[in-house]
Amino acid sequence: MKIAVISVTRRGACLAERIAGGFPGSVNTYTKNGRGLSTHTEYFDSLGELVREIFSKYDGLVFIMATGIAVRVIAPYIRDKRRDPAVVVVDDNGCHAISLLSGHLGGANALTEKISRCIGARPVITTATDLAQKTAPDILAKKLGFTLEPFACLKTVNAALANGDRVAFFLDGELLEARRIGAAAQTMEIECIPITELARQEAEDRYDAAVLLTDKNVNSLKPHIYLRPRTLAVGIGCRRGTPEGEIMKALQDSLISVRRSLHSIAVIGSSIVKADEAGLLTAGEIMGIPLRFFTNEELQGCIDRQKLEISAFVKKQIGVGNVCEAAALLAAQSDKLLINKKKYGRVTVAMAEIKYSLLVSDREA
Repeated sequence: MKIAVISVTRRGACLAERIAGGFPGSVNTYTKNGRGLSTHTEYFDSLGELVREIFSKYDGLVFIMATGIAVRVIAPYIRDKRRDPAVVVVDDNGCHAISLLSGHLGGANALTEKISRCIGARPVITTATDLAQKTAPDILAKKLGFTLEPFACLKTVNAALANGDRVAFFLDGELLEARRIGAAAQTMEIECIPITELARQEAEDRYDAAVLLTDKNVNSLKPHIYLRPRTLAVGIGCRRGTPEGEIMKALQDSLISVRRSLHSIAVIGSSIVKADEAGLLTAGEIMGIPLRFFTNEELQGCIDRQKLEISAFVKKQIGVGNVCEAAALLAAQSDKLLINKKKYGRVTVAMAEIKYSLLVSDREA
């Protein structure tokens, strides 16, 4: 975690050095001109100009000053808890450390706890689920590296937790790493119920809201949120000049056919010939999915090993007779397709499941 510690007084500058000492190699300190003594800090004249410059460059910002000053100076740059950095405020005396922004997903609560231990401060954390001593879905998602979907439902599920309602966590046993996911949840005092029990539990009215750990779309009438693992690799082939909208529509249609989510795609693969294909590049950017482009030698090797069906037209255009299936298998490092090549207008799509690795150890802020 890359952290900036910002101070505006001499006492604050000394405290910033103490905090930096607890995060070796990951902290930069910024001090108001004329208020610091260290040659290791960077000096600034305008706090507002400094924050405008660095707000999006750090994972965490620690303000050693009054909370009101910090609130006013960051206000123009706050966008979304999925993107905003963790923000912590510490008073000049080092008595209190306050988790101000992005407590869960950004890691501000964990950062507050660590700073408090470092300088002997009292941590101030106000998120309702923490105060209720409940593990929120976004905390589990961060631990596992999963994506929340739909994000707008997080507030509803967290409110249910904070209000003492029955929130059940359901785990898809068909996930390749299901046991490790369940074990990771247990370390956070979450007992996962097999997702096969979802309909029966709902019918018997045993829960008020649900957290669904799966890459599939399932039915639930109760308020719920998905925690999506990145389990899928998609191979895409397309005619030159195909617009991003058509590519995205083809991808969405292919996902519907197997009841999977866009948020479970880890990577899109294609031919190196498509590395400058504007529609494909734009589609990947819009969806936030990385792209990998394979050489003809890599694609041909996969075609030969897996004995994939080839197209004479594609071979004439690209130099190899199969792009989407070979790219999906290569990107997934797999030998089995979830979806064989399917054509959607000018786009072909294939899909494979990847063997993903979970970061199940605690992530320190």
